[in-house]
Amino acid sequence: MKTKEKMLRTDWKDENRRGTFNRYVPFFVAAFVALVYHLRMQPMGGDDVFFSQATASQSLWTYLAERYQAWTSRVVLEFVLVTVIQAPLLWRLIDFLMLASLPVVLSKFFDKSLVMSWCAAGAVLLYPFHDMGTAGWITTTVTHFWPLWCFFFTALLLKKVLFSERISLPELAAGILAGIVTGSHEQWAVVLFVVIVLCGFNLWKSKRKPKQLWILILFALISLVSLTVILLCPGNAGRNQVSIRDLPVFAEFGFADKLYLGLLSIERVFIANADAVFFAVLVVWTALVYFKTDSYRKTLISGLPLLILFGQTVVRTAYPGLSGLFVMPEQIVSWSWGSLSTWLPMVYLAITLFSMLYALYVLIGENIAEYVYALLMLGCGFGAGAALGFMATIYVSGERVYAVLYCALLFVTLSLIGKMQKTVRQKVGETGGKLLVTVLALVCLVNVGFIFLSI
Repeated sequence: MKTKEKMLRTDWKDENRRGTFNRYVPFFVAAFVALVYHLRMQPMGGDDVFFSQATASQSLWTYLAERYQAWTSRVVLEFVLVTVIQAPLLWRLIDFLMLASLPVVLSKFFDKSLVMSWCAAGAVLLYPFHDMGTAGWITTTVTHFWPLWCFFFTALLLKKVLFSERISLPELAAGILAGIVTGSHEQWAVVLFVVIVLCGFNLWKSKRKPKQLWILILFALISLVSLTVILLCPGNAGRNQVSIRDLPVFAEFGFADKLYLGLLSIERVFIANADAVFFAVLVVWTALVYFKTDSYRKTLISGLPLLILFGQTVVRTAYPGLSGLFVMPEQIVSWSWGSLSTWLPMVYLAITLFSMLYALYVLIGENIAEYVYALLMLGCGFGAGAALGFMATIYVSGERVYAVLYCALLFVTLSLIGKMQKTVRQKVGETGGKLLVTVLALVCLVNVGFIFLSI
């Protein structure tokens, strides 16, 4: 009997070890891809050259003071950038560790299931990381990817506060640094502030007082100080004026023109160019609606954005005579309010937003609080993109500035999958589920191949 019990205990331990190992396989895959990325990256191009020489003739503090007065409020990020760019190997190591660990950080917002581990790794692999090389690999990653990672790490600590989970001293120290770095980037600073407000509202509504409430208050102070530094910075306005001098017509734009330019930029990047990540998100949302409702009508309404993407790619390519129905908006400097080509992109954007809001309501509308939280997160991403139209720098910033919107779409998608995990687990084994996973895997491979083959 004892021998049999010992064998059963051994089998259970072996099975438990295999389960633990399988759960970490997605993270190993993501880490391997991150290693491939960083072996192929070629830094010291573009703005990397400027920042590597920034302190050649002046002290670091003099440089930062001048930048704050004349160019940017990102003094913390530029402090890190100017320091780490002197040691490219160190930057490569830190950046690799951040990218490799991001799936682990994301997965901790959910349960410890294998499905969510793969989804977290997949979300990171779906992200168009090649955008982080548009101004030089070191410059763009430090000023855009590092705040992204720091935001999610800080948000994870806020989640722990919310649910009264213990936060160790090393975690807190790292979280404070991460909060300061996050607050140095204008877009992420606003999103972090919104998340902190939502945490406070949630605690007030539930009348709970977590054990480490003071940590939430500390992060709120860091966020307020960061926003104050950004709002009072004369350099942000100065940089915009320099951009306007390079593009005088921007000074003639009114509020409606700038709002239109911001909305048009979102339509251009995500819809008119059939963005791969946006396509993947729409496919998942539409599939989830079908899994949950088994309704053709609801699935069709949720899938209208996919039909628009179909028109933007297949129809425009196969039938050039119909290209006027799917115009390709560029970063134009003038437009006619009476022209149909001016309004068609807005129509497609409006239909896309309506369908996504509808799909979101179908999936989590029974819980109004969760629905509103998801809307606020998506609104932060959408607003961060639309607000770019009010700055002349939109003409030179590239797609890297849409990182907040990318992350909002991917994180909400992860949350939706987490809510329907049981259904997803069942459907993945079916033919439709396998096809969906295959499509997502192909999109991930496209991102990997882009960096491996083009850098």
